[in-house]
Amino acid sequence: MSDFQISPELLNIYLDEARAHLEGLDHALLALEREGLDPEVVAGIMGPLHTLKGNSGMMGFTGIKDYVHRLEDVFVRVGEGAVTLSRPLFDRLFAGASALRDAVEQACRQRGEVRSLEGERAVLDALLRETRQRTQSGTTQSPQSGATASGERTAPSALPAVSARESLVSSAVSASPAVSASPAVSAEYISTHSSMVRVDFSQLDHLLNLVGELIIHRTKLHELGRELAEQKGGRESAELLSAVQQVASVSTQLQETVMDIRMLPIRHVFERFPRLVRDLARQQGKDIELILEGEGTRIDKAIIDEIGEPLVHMIRNSVDHGIETPAVRVARGKTPTGTILLSAMQESNHVLITIMDDGSGIDAAAVRRKAVDRGLLKADETLPDRELLQLIFSQGFSTAETVSDLSGRGVGLDVVLKSIERLNGLVEVETVPGVGTKFIIQLPLTLAIISALLIEVSDRTYAVPLGSVVESLKFRPADVHSINGRDTLRIRDRIVPLVRLDAFFGLRAAPEEARYAVVLGRGDKRVGLVVNRLRGQQEVVIKALDPAVSGIAFALAGATIMGDGRVVLILDVAAFFEGRRQALAHGRSRPALAGGS
Repeated sequence: MSDFQISPELLNIYLDEARAHLEGLDHALLALEREGLDPEVVAGIMGPLHTLKGNSGMMGFTGIKDYVHRLEDVFVRVGEGAVTLSRPLFDRLFAGASALRDAVEQACRQRGEVRSLEGERAVLDALLRETRQRTQSGTTQSPQSGATASGERTAPSALPAVSARESLVSSAVSASPAVSASPAVSAEYISTHSSMVRVDFSQLDHLLNLVGELIIHRTKLHELGRELAEQKGGRESAELLSAVQQVASVSTQLQETVMDIRMLPIRHVFERFPRLVRDLARQQGKDIELILEGEGTRIDKAIIDEIGEPLVHMIRNSVDHGIETPAVRVARGKTPTGTILLSAMQESNHVLITIMDDGSGIDAAAVRRKAVDRGLLKADETLPDRELLQLIFSQGFSTAETVSDLSGRGVGLDVVLKSIERLNGLVEVETVPGVGTKFIIQLPLTLAIISALLIEVSDRTYAVPLGSVVESLKFRPADVHSINGRDTLRIRDRIVPLVRLDAFFGLRAAPEEARYAVVLGRGDKRVGLVVNRLRGQQEVVIKALDPAVSGIAFALAGATIMGDGRVVLILDVAAFFEGRRQALAHGRSRPALAGGS
């Protein structure tokens, strides 16, 4: 039984995934029994088994984890050709798979392990002992030697040790009455019901696209109905407008339902980590408390599926590099127990995930020395600490002096950066030596229906996520001032830097006419986008673009299709707060907004 509370949601996720992995195990065994040894089949089942083992360990199901670990060892030996594929072997593997399925089902129902797998594990141990003995005696037979004309595996006549193996297996099986040599599936498993329905995620994407188009046409239909009612009036127009309003109400509910299906609480990811932190802390001889906040923050299912691995690397990094041992912490005037905070919150149209520890912090001087050693920096090159710290995300970069089970190989944070960038997100790091370190991961709500402000620049229309828009205002060229070569606009008591979108995207300069500044906000930072016209607000569906033309480097988060069929690009707000991208835009040749400035 695990020593921490497992929520019903997490149990359902584990059970749903475990059923899929066990189904894959059945298919692999059937393929091997039918076709003989196939390295691709063996390699294909190793991944699901490894995932099932890891998930079972995080849930506290140690008996299931240990059995799957033995099963992995068996498949490794099968792939090496050290295990003869015979009918008795498959009988026992199928029986073990049925017992494993039964143990998983019961563990999830009872919220703890009930079904013992010791007998089944003894069967695999006996098989592994025999293969080691045969390997040592040099009697390992080619796995193809036992094939019959029908492809069925039989015990090779050249192996008199078959009877010995059968006696080993038989004795192990007899030790556990619950193990049957028959691969038959129990009636209890057959009658198991699940409230979960697996749906291919592409179908949800297609459904979301259809809802998006419905919303676009709903808006157009509502405008036409209102114009008709104003022009002609009468009972028919009133009834038409009422019907349009009913369609709008139903479509809104449909939109909310589809979005609700795609969005899951991030607790499904966070709840994996209490056990992980406890095990890693004990392994390191440290006392660490993990605090979870914002577990109810809802995030797109596509991100839920991808964010788990980066967070594991971040948590392991905090445990190994961040938190000190109790003796060191006490010597530094800290409590012996370190703290790691894992939190999530929604901010406008994106989600912020924070991993913060009260450990030793990051030594900027050590990062600089390592960067110079690796050729990432010249010895005489200077960088602000903020940019210097970003080098820890470089491939193969590690400040650890020794290689441990957790770190030192430089394969952690670069994986995090690649994974986050693949989701069109970004990672920032802040640290105070001796006080702690904070990593901030920003993730956009991709493939979602959002409210957007439509703007026009050089006769092209763009969409800006409305959640990032602080305000929009009209200004004159005389209101613009140049500070350190940068165009700025004073808005009340604040100086806001300006970005001219026509120059930013390399478009032809727009005629000097009415100008608007769309002020974007990110935390306490502000940036004004200079545009020609404001086209109004509209709900749009974000359709993903190929990574080759999207992301921070291009300032594009996606695209949407308007009611008239036009494709409108959606701006990536984060790009306008990213220093290197801003410097690139600022360095382009463009006319000044303020005359002569």
